[in-house]
Parts: sequence; C-alpha cells; structure tokens
Amino acid sequence: MGSVIPLKKSANSAYLELKNMLGVKLQKVESLIEHKLKSDVDLIKKMSEHHLKSGGKRLRALLTLESAKLTGYKEEIRDINLAACVELIHSATLLHDDVIDESSLRRGVKTTNSIWGNQSSILVGDYLLSRCFEIMVKDGDLEICNFYHQRLQKLHKEKCFNCNIKVKQIF
Repeated sequence: MGSVIPLKKSANSAYLELKNMLGVKLQKVESLIEHKLKSDVDLIKKMSEHHLKSGGKRLRALLTLESAKLTGYKEEIRDINLAACVELIHSATLLHDDVIDESSLRRGVKTTNSIWGNQSSILVGDYLLSRCFEIMVKDGDLEICNFYHQRLQKLHKEKCFNCNIKVKQIF
C-alpha cells in the first residue's frame, strides 16, 4: 500500500507551488487593490491598509487566476481585475463579519472595528464593495456583474438568517 501524506503538509505545498507559479500576476492583483483603495479620506486609507496588511494568503485570488489559466485565458487584465474583485469582496465581508461577531482579533491582529468602531468598519467594508463594483462595471461584462451580484445577495441573506437565529436564541 501507498503512504499517507498529511493533508496540511500537502495543502501547504500545493499553495506554495500555486503562489510561486502565479506570483507575478498576484503582485499585479495586490497593486490593483492598493491603487483602488487610495483615498483622500484618511480614515478609509488607514482602515483599509490595516485590514489588508493584517495577513491572508490571497487564496481566492490565486484560485481565480488559476481558473482563468485553466480555461485558456491568455490576456493580461481581466483575470487580474476579477481576482482583485474576489479579494475586495472577501475583505469587505470580513470587516462586516468582525462587527457582527464582535471580534477583536483576526489572525492575531486587532480588528478594524476594535480600533475604529463598528460604524467605520461597516462603512469601509461598503467602500471596498463599491471599489469592487467599479472594477466590474469597467470590465463591462454583465454576466460577471450578475454572477457577483447573485453571490453577494446570497451571502447577505445567509448573514441575515444567522443574525435572526441569534436574536431568537436571546429571546
């Protein structure tokens, strides 16, 4: 019989291989995100920098880039734009989740809501979503816009459902 490879070791190896293979494109995703989050509003700048610099593997962006590659996409911009969108949506939902869950730490770092408050965290999360939608509108593919719209709608319905369960448990 064959040997068993621990999943964590195998997954880490696969992640690092994917990251090395797509490193140049991933850096372009990072640059696009940084560009889109530049703001003359100091609070937006500070909060988005804090949140985005607090870690994360960018696994969603890597999977988006690799999916584009596997489907034969050879251009140089749409995959990067959509990978940035996936990361912006993910980041926005994390900001919102930290407020809902009253979290004070994420990945061992203080959450934005624990530093700047819940209202600011929700608003900056919404700002990240608006920047994502700006990228999608510029892309011009209504099918992509509709896809993300449906996913966000489903995500928010689930969050509301979970909040409703928590409220029922209290009363």
